[in-house]
Amino acid sequence: MQETAMAGPFQTLPISGGASVDLYLLRYGKDGLLRSPAAEAEVEERLAKATDVYFFAHGWNNIFAKALDRYRNFAAGYIAQRAEFRIADPGPGPYRPLLVGAIWPSTSFVMPWETGPVIAGPPDPDGPAAAEQEELLALATAEMNADEDRAFVDAVDGRTAVDKMTAEKVAAIVLRNLRATTDPDDGSAPPDVAGLLDIWTELGGEPMPEPSEDLGSFGPVGSGGRGGPPAPAGVGYDPRDILRVASVWQMKARAGVVGAKGVAPLVERILHRDPPVRLHLIGHSFGARVVLSALSAAAAGRSAHSMLLLQPAVNRWCLAPKVVGTGQPGGYHSVLAKVEQPILTTFSSSDKPLTNVFHLAMRGRNLGEQPETAAVGDTYRYGALGGFGPLGLDGQSTTCDAVAPGKGHYPLAEGARVIAMKGGAEVDGEVPIRGHGEISNRFTWWALHDLTRGD
Repeated sequence: MQETAMAGPFQTLPISGGASVDLYLLRYGKDGLLRSPAAEAEVEERLAKATDVYFFAHGWNNIFAKALDRYRNFAAGYIAQRAEFRIADPGPGPYRPLLVGAIWPSTSFVMPWETGPVIAGPPDPDGPAAAEQEELLALATAEMNADEDRAFVDAVDGRTAVDKMTAEKVAAIVLRNLRATTDPDDGSAPPDVAGLLDIWTELGGEPMPEPSEDLGSFGPVGSGGRGGPPAPAGVGYDPRDILRVASVWQMKARAGVVGAKGVAPLVERILHRDPPVRLHLIGHSFGARVVLSALSAAAAGRSAHSMLLLQPAVNRWCLAPKVVGTGQPGGYHSVLAKVEQPILTTFSSSDKPLTNVFHLAMRGRNLGEQPETAAVGDTYRYGALGGFGPLGLDGQSTTCDAVAPGKGHYPLAEGARVIAMKGGAEVDGEVPIRGHGEISNRFTWWALHDLTRGD
């Protein structure tokens, strides 16, 4: 059912000198298409007077209030820091910024990146774990034909363990429907059934004792079962884990579609404006994939001014000119030439989902020519950009500690096309990024100021 379009700014925030900035929210459907054309039309009208557009894309969470809160929190912190350090306007004339936030349909039970309850033991038919399983089941089966939908649901519905033969059947259905082709980020082939069973087994760890927004529903990997030693052969495959893998694949694909089909046309029109409007793209988690896909797909007349990727849930080779094992460019290599400033991306050893889980869910088929490197646990080939930093950018990237506000700047003018900020290393008495969701703070606001400042 089509939702009512959101026209007009959703909120107006004060900035210095008695001025203000409007925040618009644009909704996109799971097919990537715009669902709020009236609001977008008003955004385009406002471009005639805007000097800077800040476009934000949230991660794996479609709860409207949550996405809105993140946008407001980041914008308010950025604005307050600008006043605190008396950061100059970016141009010679009046500074007229415009804020735009994407609302795209991910999931409300978001794992492993953001909010989600721990699932352990028998499901409560009325509890949040059961609701999560229902939603993940709907996500996994959304693109299946009627026969495969019935076979899949019959195999996993209401079960906490299935035998190996059933697990193989389920894995084959998931592969046919959700990852039948190469990965668009790194060009890797999908795992085969045996490989997916390895992933499934490896993800069956004990749940975290204290769930948080960062950790979601996945527990530590490698224990081979929930709450004890590995289960006997034939009963060790928990359907909830394959639903999680399927939902990761589904949401990754959807983020790309939203960026390429929904956001890219707006990006293209912004970058063809005359007089020019400076575009700043900010993406968190899978929202990084939204903005990367949008800029990659846009036939831009000019470059975007800046891009800030906050704990991006994309492959660490996605910007490389040549990906290990394929010899082909990473899926977003072309973006390097479409941004004026170096792309600034964060990564943190404190981000448990991106350092412990992402590479397992995203692993592809064994590379063959590099024995063992593509086995379960390979962070070199399948690691997240937000977990381990970029690879394959020899001479085009640099890594540095986070810069504390007022105590220095990032090396934007030293020739690197990608700057990777180590968010897990203590700086100025604190760890800048303490978890996957810890991305709105004085360090990240300062990073965006460095990319956008006028002095």
